[in-house]
Amino acid sequence: MTAGYRIPITAITVFGASILLALSVGIVLYLGFSQAAESTRQLWADQGKTLIDTMEQTLDQRLKPIAEQARWVARDVKDLQDLSSFDDYIYGSLAATPQVAGVALILVNGKGRRWHREERVAITGDWSQKPWFQDYLDQVKAAGSAAWREPIFTDTIDSSTLLHDIPLYNIDGEFIGIFAQIVTVQELSAILARDHTDTGVTPFVLYNRDYVLAHPSIISGSEQQPLPQLEELGDLILKRIWSPDEEASFISAALEDTEASGIFWGDAFILYLYRDIKRYGPAPWTIGVYLNTSLRSGDQRTNILRSLVAGLAVLLLGIIASVIVGHQVSRPVKEIVNAANTVDAGSLDDVEPLEGSRIRELDDASRAFNNMVKGLRERQVIRDTLGRFVPEKVASSLLAGGGAIPVQQTEATILFCDIESFTRLTEVLGPVKIVDVLNAYFSAMVEILEQKGGVVTQFQGDAILATFNVPIADDNHARNAVHAALEMLNTVATNEYEGEKLNIRIGINTGKVVAGAIGAKGRLNYTVHGDAVNLAARLEALNKEYGTRLMISESSAASIDDVELSRIGEATARGQTQSIDLYTIDSDTTKIKSRSQP
Repeated sequence: MTAGYRIPITAITVFGASILLALSVGIVLYLGFSQAAESTRQLWADQGKTLIDTMEQTLDQRLKPIAEQARWVARDVKDLQDLSSFDDYIYGSLAATPQVAGVALILVNGKGRRWHREERVAITGDWSQKPWFQDYLDQVKAAGSAAWREPIFTDTIDSSTLLHDIPLYNIDGEFIGIFAQIVTVQELSAILARDHTDTGVTPFVLYNRDYVLAHPSIISGSEQQPLPQLEELGDLILKRIWSPDEEASFISAALEDTEASGIFWGDAFILYLYRDIKRYGPAPWTIGVYLNTSLRSGDQRTNILRSLVAGLAVLLLGIIASVIVGHQVSRPVKEIVNAANTVDAGSLDDVEPLEGSRIRELDDASRAFNNMVKGLRERQVIRDTLGRFVPEKVASSLLAGGGAIPVQQTEATILFCDIESFTRLTEVLGPVKIVDVLNAYFSAMVEILEQKGGVVTQFQGDAILATFNVPIADDNHARNAVHAALEMLNTVATNEYEGEKLNIRIGINTGKVVAGAIGAKGRLNYTVHGDAVNLAARLEALNKEYGTRLMISESSAASIDDVELSRIGEATARGQTQSIDLYTIDSDTTKIKSRSQP
């Protein structure tokens, strides 16, 4: 059915390509913006996580040696009778831990001695009357090991500090006192401010989530409140960390132990990244950073505008390219159409070979069309040749030689088949009926033989002579010939031909043959010659003597590994002094008994 309106290929290529290009540019821009934003956010997450990891490592580097030194002192100090004797010992420990602002040895009776790094003085004191002393002593004794305490304000150095202590025992295991060390909160803030100057991020450490332990803006604390609360610090952005505008799940999903959230601050998006650690006191520390991502900044809009302009430019160039490509595509297509119309008119000799194209698919189409025309011309030669060469496979396989059929000498398998009691059947049916029977029978047998790779070279009355491996090469020619014979026997045994039941006998032999065309100049016949052919015919006749329907020579049987064969005798081949073994199938059922898959 012909359509009423047909669209030119140029229009399809130009408009189709333009539409696809526009969609592609749009998708690319969309994905590009999305991916760029995602990549930027992921970069922030990675940078923030790295900063937090660095902060955690820095804290560990500053604070873990304090705990290690406390355990070392607890193992070394077993007698606190003369505290002044520890002056040199303690100053040595202070030299090993420069982050420690001061240490103290406190006896269970409240008396003690403290050493300060800045003044390098040792002061003896008595804390027994301090209201907090007994509770503190009980806590250290109950803990039984080194521990970090809640931040406290130390008036002797006028600073908020972190307190670390460890109980001391004499050689009898009796609790005799406390070894305490302090680190100023201002030192932690100073470290954060120094390590993150000009990084574009603000680091912080929160104590119990509501108090600020370290922040670049912390200078000093107060006696009444060692640590400022979030509302008192003056950092309005950090103040909103626990009331974010959204959970930054797009970043949290990529982080294993770090949380993320964010707030909108004017035209910017502030991203919080933080992590809780629980090894420096009774309450958790929250270490983190926040950074201004500027997702809604003017620079981002400028970048988007530039990308849109670039995308439109690409689209325009693409449309121009589509017009050029459309012309290049339509020209060879039109040439193929014109040549096809010439072929349709039957003027094969007038078809000129199509030129190649730089477009691969069109070049392939031109080559395919040229090959098609060549094939049609060869078909003409086949039709002219079939009057002299009966098997079409023979003619088709040899047309590449310009119509000449060279003589071949090679190994092949010969199948010779004959109808049992054909003379009597001819007398009973008469000439007309027997022709119909033979035509039906030959059609079925030839179809089986050709499916198995065989070529019927001769019909001799009721007999069929078929070859395998010549003229069509077949590495498994003997095996395929036996399979063809078994299928022929099964087919004849289970079918009638023009209402007649037939019985056939088959002989198969493998050997050297000479194949070629013989006959008159104007009428040739393709056939095979040699003792192998004669032996196949003799094997077919021996079926009558042995009462079998399939007789296979030992040369053919040697190549069969998937059919159970039985040796039934031997015979002498013409021109040979040695006899050959004869094989057949195990029973007359003609069924394959496979040892391996064919």
